[in-house]
Amino acid sequence: MTPPQQPGKLATLLVSAVRVLFTTLIFTGAGMGVGLFLGIIGMIAYGLAAHVQPDMRNAYRHFAIPVALTIGCIAFVGALVLELRARRTR
Repeated sequence: MTPPQQPGKLATLLVSAVRVLFTTLIFTGAGMGVGLFLGIIGMIAYGLAAHVQPDMRNAYRHFAIPVALTIGCIAFVGALVLELRARRTR
């Protein structure tokens, strides 16, 4: 029997990059969903308080997209730090 081979540096780099990007995508999508939900709740509360018909496009424009971008950036940096730390210890 032959011992199992270690993956090459390029393969390790590609797997790490895909893992970081996938994690970032998942957290960005979740952030978009949570941000949109909170934006809709906020727009409904604003509409009830001001007695106006709120424009729900503002929930996307001014709340959901910035929240998703912020969470996505934080997830990208966090996943990158965790991957680098995991690669250093192996």
